[in-house]
Amino acid sequence: MDMHAAFMQQLMLWIEDNIEQKLILETVARRAGYSQWHLQRLFRSYTGVALGTYIRERKLTASVIALLNSNTPLMDIAIKYGFDSQQTYCRTFRRMCDLPPGAFRRKYQHSLPDIDGPASLLFLHPQSRLAA
Repeated sequence: MDMHAAFMQQLMLWIEDNIEQKLILETVARRAGYSQWHLQRLFRSYTGVALGTYIRERKLTASVIALLNSNTPLMDIAIKYGFDSQQTYCRTFRRMCDLPPGAFRRKYQHSLPDIDGPASLLFLHPQSRLAA
């Protein structure tokens, strides 16, 4: 594994460990020690996905796990994963899952096996480049 690939793997682990924090690109770039522009270019070259898209999709995936594994109110889940409002969360969620979060919870909460991480949710968003 080359140095940049190892760096990207470490960065993705850091993002995972901080998924409940507000992860704006400037903060992530500062933590990584690169300019925002350079980090975004490097991240895309190694993953095929824009850094902002990756963070947003990981936050959404983590929110799906919370949604299905609890009865936590939608507003609390939206806030926990850094969405500005429940409305923003619902709009973003619907784009990813084709259902608003409440309807998604009602449809899938009791019909899926326990979900313990992002890999088990890849089927939810088959168009995602992250699943490739």
